Amino acid sequence: MQNVVVRAPYVPARLPRESVDPRIADVEAIARWFDYAFVLPGGFRFGFAGIIGLIPGIGDVIDALVSIYIVYRAIQIGVTRVTIARMMVNVGIESVVGSVPFLGTLFDVAFKANRRNYQLLRSHIEEPRRQTAMDWLFVLGTLLIVLAGIALPIWGLIELVRFLSHA
Repeated sequence: MQNVVVRAPYVPARLPRESVDPRIADVEAIARWFDYAFVLPGGFRFGFAGIIGLIPGIGDVIDALVSIYIVYRAIQIGVTRVTIARMMVNVGIESVVGSVPFLGTLFDVAFKANRRNYQLLRSHIEEPRRQTAMDWLFVLGTLLIVLAGIALPIWGLIELVRFLSHA
């Protein structure tokens, strides 16, 4: 007598859907729809931010306004100032780099500022913590980089004008 083993067809295990705190369900929905609602073959995810980012000029403005709403909700909930600053850095990076035609849209699709900000907000709600020296160092370093990015081109233009006026 031969033992026959009948196996059920393979059904991939479903990943458990993350539980969403009702206080930030709107933020999760925005992050999902704008950053990772759709899946390309191969598993790469993107959202409406990648689509509207293709609209010259206004697409990045709309994306930034939506991202600012998430920061506004974080302020309402009482997130620390450093976390708010980190969220604003994410929005700023995505807005500035996203304004570059076409390549900026690819960056937006990969960077996912709304998802990053949702995760910062969620981690604050799950485990509130005090601001640390490293948090402030991050904010200070970012501020210095931004100031250098503004000041260096201005300084370069001043030096160029001086050079051309003496020539």
